[in-house]
Amino acid sequence: MHDFRLPDIPPENVLSGRFRVHAVTGDAMEPTLRGGRDYALLAPVASYEGEGIYLVNIGAGLDLFRVTSSFDGEGGLRLSQENRRSRPQCLSRQQFDALVVGLVVADIRTRDERRLRDA
Repeated sequence: MHDFRLPDIPPENVLSGRFRVHAVTGDAMEPTLRGGRDYALLAPVASYEGEGIYLVNIGAGLDLFRVTSSFDGEGGLRLSQENRRSRPQCLSRQQFDALVVGLVVADIRTRDERRLRDA
């Protein structure tokens, strides 16, 4: 049998100065990320690096979007949010690259809000 287990990620990698913590606001990415309760660990990026959740400055400030290829034949990207009230947006890669701030590499899900508030 082959062991397909990936090696553990050392804690110092997560605590690296290369990442930023972003507080999730609003309900646009619920239930994946809960506004006012959860945080996202971001790797700063300047361009599309494959499908994932990105922090994007889309005009009204910074917001989180799930980004996928749009398959429009033009190489565009589809930005969507989990909340069903939000309509997907399509951007060219050039437009996206001008607006992207970071790529979510980990979700920080709050378990004990009192401890965080008291910190």
